[in-house]
Amino acid sequence: MAKKKLTPAQKAAKTRKANQEKAMQELGFERKKVTRKRKPMTEEQRKAAAERLKLAREKRGHDGSKSVHHSIRDLPEDHFLHWKKVKQWIKECTSELKGIQSYKHSKVSKEKTEYRDLANYIDNMKRYLSSGHWGDYRYGAQRESKITRVSVAMAYDRNGRPKRMYGVWYPDIGAVWTKELEDMWGRDYDDEIEEEKRLEKKRRTETE
Repeated sequence: MAKKKLTPAQKAAKTRKANQEKAMQELGFERKKVTRKRKPMTEEQRKAAAERLKLAREKRGHDGSKSVHHSIRDLPEDHFLHWKKVKQWIKECTSELKGIQSYKHSKVSKEKTEYRDLANYIDNMKRYLSSGHWGDYRYGAQRESKITRVSVAMAYDRNGRPKRMYGVWYPDIGAVWTKELEDMWGRDYDDEIEEEKRLEKKRRTETE
């Protein structure tokens, strides 16, 4: 690679610098770099400096929140789906996925299913960070916790009987619907609701 040619002014400056250094050496002078030691910071000063740095990084979006959906960006840090926790789960699960990379094309269906399940879980977490919507029924680094679905609007069949699904929290009973709950008292309770709906419909018909 050809060297870049110096301009006349640059050549003159280079010559002057070389002459100055030569003259200094002949006179016995030697340039020494002076390293100034900083005064040690107190514990309070270190904490204050760390806090200032943290605020500055957050202001510039360097805390990792810049790519996070605005609807979840300001969640309290103790929230079970705080974006910082989710990013850590993604990191841990991605590392786990690399460890079972051979399962991707395994002839053993159980291994292939394990790989796909973990890969889908990672994709769901990434979509959560970009959209603010959690689309998986599990959460946690090991997928150890379950999301409880909540019914925000009751649905009824044509006879007025509530439509229910196991594992969903319903506001009218204030609990998660289970098979045990259904066997214990659910059918009788829903029978009463169905009857109330029938009578209400009858009253409306009579007043029209």
